[in-house]
Amino acid sequence: MRILGVVLDGIDGIEVTLEARFDPNYRVNCIRIVGLAEPTVKEGLDRARSAVWPLVRGVAYHQSQGILINLAPADLRKSGRTLDLPLAMVYAGLQLGLRDSTKSGLCFLGELGLSGSVRAVRGVFTAIMAAKREGRTGVVLPEANLTEARLVEGPDLYPVQTVMDAIDVLSGKRAPDSGPRGMNARGRPLDAPDFRDVKGQFSIRRACEIAASGRHNLLMEGPPGSGKTMMARRLPSILPPLTEQQALDVARITSVVRNLDSRTMHLPPFRAPHHSATPAGLIGGGQPLRPGEFSLAHHGVLFMDEFPEFDRRALEMLREPMEERVVHITRATAIKDFPADFLLVAAMNPCPCGYHGKRDGRCRCTERQVTSYRGRISGPLLDRFDLRVLLRPVTGEALLEEGEGEPSASILERVLGARERQTHRFGPGIFNSTAPDRVVLRSCGLRSEERRLLVRLLTEYGMSARALRRLQRVSRTLADLAGEERVTELHLMEASGFRLSAELEGSIPLAGRARGSGPEVT
Repeated sequence: MRILGVVLDGIDGIEVTLEARFDPNYRVNCIRIVGLAEPTVKEGLDRARSAVWPLVRGVAYHQSQGILINLAPADLRKSGRTLDLPLAMVYAGLQLGLRDSTKSGLCFLGELGLSGSVRAVRGVFTAIMAAKREGRTGVVLPEANLTEARLVEGPDLYPVQTVMDAIDVLSGKRAPDSGPRGMNARGRPLDAPDFRDVKGQFSIRRACEIAASGRHNLLMEGPPGSGKTMMARRLPSILPPLTEQQALDVARITSVVRNLDSRTMHLPPFRAPHHSATPAGLIGGGQPLRPGEFSLAHHGVLFMDEFPEFDRRALEMLREPMEERVVHITRATAIKDFPADFLLVAAMNPCPCGYHGKRDGRCRCTERQVTSYRGRISGPLLDRFDLRVLLRPVTGEALLEEGEGEPSASILERVLGARERQTHRFGPGIFNSTAPDRVVLRSCGLRSEERRLLVRLLTEYGMSARALRRLQRVSRTLADLAGEERVTELHLMEASGFRLSAELEGSIPLAGRARGSGPEVT
């Protein structure tokens, strides 16, 4: 007797073949399972026996033999609850003489209750994509997962509530689900954060528009209440909707962690982990391996508030996905690559209490405390932020001003125009922040006056080569927003202002300074 099932391996679905037979080498009623089954799978065998027993207790079978169940491939560790239903089916099929699901092309997945009920599981989207990849004709799944399963166009779906329903499917007594399939694009929710709610703060609004246009990482510094979190939560509203392929990629990752919401399938994800998150929670890990916050923000925004408060190891882990757009996880039992192409937005206070630099006497931090607080962010990491903005509290007049700010829809139009120019220049999915250096530099079309300005910035402020290249990338995005073919001095000056203004204020430390390469900025 053979039944097909699916287990999750990272963010991938792996098909498992369950083989069972009566074996005289085992005592009566003894069931042995082989094939690197984790404890969750072995516990699932007990649930399967309890669920199937009312159906087979009156059936005469080999009283003198036990049962051996093999899980193939044998070298893959199997864990999770998705094999509960396949175990019940292979056990019941052996007792009742049912046909193999390998012949009918059916794949089974679901968790079981002791009474035979079939419960929802995570990873249904990924599992159905695996069944589609293997060319299976149908998937038998919990009815509670049907909405998520319909998002994938592929094998027929057979929603079931009990083990008996699944047996009817295997016997050909139930028709597949006839509901609509595929992901339908939807608009943003009416209550989604919008830039129309923002009063003042023109510099950070401009920085958010640049970040969204060229996928540039953004670092904000300001006292509590200056609007850092408010701006970050509105950034997804000016990002273009996900393409069909991007939505599939995001859904494949999200499905492993939680059930999908069909209403937000085409919206860029927004993740805001707390600063107490562990490195494994951010980069991914566990047993079995699961994606972390870096991967859950794929094709979206990763917002890290209270940036210096994160674990130092977690902060240094950011350098890999910021450069390579992928996370490499190496463990003794497995090596996995998780996608992590996100727009990083970080926020920090000027000091531990948040009021450094204000003359009202609220800040009680010593210079040593302030220096230690800012020093938690290493120079190489800080150097990878293309945009850095120093926020000031909004004045009372601006807060009480009547009317609304510029809505996100208007900003999105300009962002889409800049993205279209980048697509025409580099190809789909490549931005000014990710394109090869030589291609970006060639597209800037710098003349002698622009080159002299860059030399002055490099000499006077001691910028590193990486910082200079990132400044040129931001200026290329500014030119795209303006609809211009080449980068001018105005674009370079605005880009350098976003990179150096906070440093010149004495707040965010200047990153990438070479010793002796220029005067110290205080």
